[in-house]
Amino acid sequence: MVDYMEGVYRRRVPEPGGELHAPPGRSAAARRRAQADIAHACERMSVDPGFVRLRRRFAIQAGLLVAAFLGSYMSYLLLSAYARDFMSIRIAESVNVALVMGIGQFLLTFVLAWAFGRFSERAIDPLAAQVRDRAAGGARPHPAARDGADGAAVRP
Repeated sequence: MVDYMEGVYRRRVPEPGGELHAPPGRSAAARRRAQADIAHACERMSVDPGFVRLRRRFAIQAGLLVAAFLGSYMSYLLLSAYARDFMSIRIAESVNVALVMGIGQFLLTFVLAWAFGRFSERAIDPLAAQVRDRAAGGARPHPAARDGADGAAVRP
């Protein structure tokens, strides 16, 4: 689902034509150079507009879902504490409003988890794949033709 946030995708990708890690037996300078290359790649990705958009979408999505759940739960708690007459209204023989709202909290949790997964699959995961491809150096050019070095149209 949201593998970029869960740490599933931890493969670091070197710059095109560069090495990721200096093989064992290399000098300390080569290892430092490889670490600096990784740091520069991370800095470039942190300001990439696609990555910024990805972080913003995830933060908004998570914030809205958490706010919805906390609002529902706090209303349930406050009604239980201060509106006992309302919560004790019988709906069926032994079922009152408090029981229905309590069970509704469990249902709301599952509905919000489902909504999070569905929205992530549609709006966040494709954007994460684009950012991941760009970080890997495999960013494909736009389907429209680009101009080559000599001004001629180049087809991908």
